[in-house]
Amino acid sequence: MKNFQFPDVRSGADYSAVDPLDSRYYDPEIARYLSERARITYQAYVEAALGKTLAEFEICTPEIAAAIETATSNITIEAVANEEQVTKHDIKALVNAIKAELPDEAKPYVHFGATSYDIVATALSLQLRAAMRELVIPRLITLEQTLLDLTDRYAETLQIGRTHGQHALPITFGFAMAEYVNRLGENIVALQTAADNLKGKFSGAVGAYNALSVFTNDPVGFERSVLQKLDIEPAEYSSQIIPADSYVRVIDELVISAGIMANLSHDMRHLQRSEISEIREHFDREQTGSSTMAHKRNPWNFENVISLSKQVTSQIVNANLNLSSEHQRDLTDSASARFYGLTLAIVAGMAKRLENVIAKIEVDEENMQRNLAMSHGIITAEPLYLLLEKYGHTRAHEAVKALAHKAEDETKALYELAINDPDIAEYVAKFTDAETRILQEPEKYYSGLAATKAKAIYDHWQGRFNS
Repeated sequence: MKNFQFPDVRSGADYSAVDPLDSRYYDPEIARYLSERARITYQAYVEAALGKTLAEFEICTPEIAAAIETATSNITIEAVANEEQVTKHDIKALVNAIKAELPDEAKPYVHFGATSYDIVATALSLQLRAAMRELVIPRLITLEQTLLDLTDRYAETLQIGRTHGQHALPITFGFAMAEYVNRLGENIVALQTAADNLKGKFSGAVGAYNALSVFTNDPVGFERSVLQKLDIEPAEYSSQIIPADSYVRVIDELVISAGIMANLSHDMRHLQRSEISEIREHFDREQTGSSTMAHKRNPWNFENVISLSKQVTSQIVNANLNLSSEHQRDLTDSASARFYGLTLAIVAGMAKRLENVIAKIEVDEENMQRNLAMSHGIITAEPLYLLLEKYGHTRAHEAVKALAHKAEDETKALYELAINDPDIAEYVAKFTDAETRILQEPEKYYSGLAATKAKAIYDHWQGRFNS
């Protein structure tokens, strides 16, 4: 268009974000843990712990350590960003910003004995661990509790089970929900373990404690003291960096989190199809499903979760490519590792969105029963052929398959065809009353242990994450 002009996106302009996480999907709670401001804060926190340890080892005075701690609390991200324009080095910019807040006698002890990645790697572990423990996992636990409530409430609500999109055998809706309770519960446990295994380091430029050895006889003890103040364990081995393995394990498990939520969303989306209509997303009175088709009530939240999961899965490639770093360090992960936080942010956003919609889904039990009955009993093909084999029929599966297809074509009840079929009638006559009831009313008598299993899963996970 001739008069079109690009909008002004200079610093401070509204809606200038490039990443959708900083615009459409912005969440201030996520930003609190995973923003650039948070990253700088964690790095300054490590520098403060270093100052305290220098005083503890009598390398500087307690007064200087206290001044460094105060300075790290006073710096602003704007000051660090401005300084980086000069230094072209992020940690040197942080160090200079801290020093600018200090008297001359304290300045030499900022970053004393450290290499950049003593700060960067330790701060990254602290940041990701906190985000996992205080943001991602709590949101997943909230979703887990909502799924537990659905499992309990609908443990005995009959529903047709589906395989390959086709009617299979009767289950219960609670049983269907129990799958996700169990999968997500196991995933949460794995995430907790992965978060707990994030480590720190203070071992110098190649990981051999060279610099620390110049001014202390106990470099390993010095490292341990720095990290104790941060409540994090030292890595068993570090070079200039902490090997990426522990970060990759976190990302890999988060990809599983996203996959579980996407799988659940796919199921819910399909159950909302007009032809099935067993559940519905809650739809606000003023909400719009389509700009042209006014009747639409689209499952847009479930579809959004599925879409976001693709972005999480893409990060598994990024993270795993960072497993390789040449010798004691190269910079091939220096940019890509900065994207780790995206995975946590997206999973946290997915969990919140999915919990919000799952907590308000409308379950149509009447339609569940309608769908269960619509196949006119052909879902009894499995018990019918098993019972025929029990009583000696040698080609039971083939006989029942032919009858089932006939029942479907003629819209007749499979049991009625079976008792009138001369090839199998003599076997059917041997069925007990209980066996006959299975064929006559499979929705009542052929749901297996679906309700029992749903309740067992509920009992296993209920209250597991309360502490």
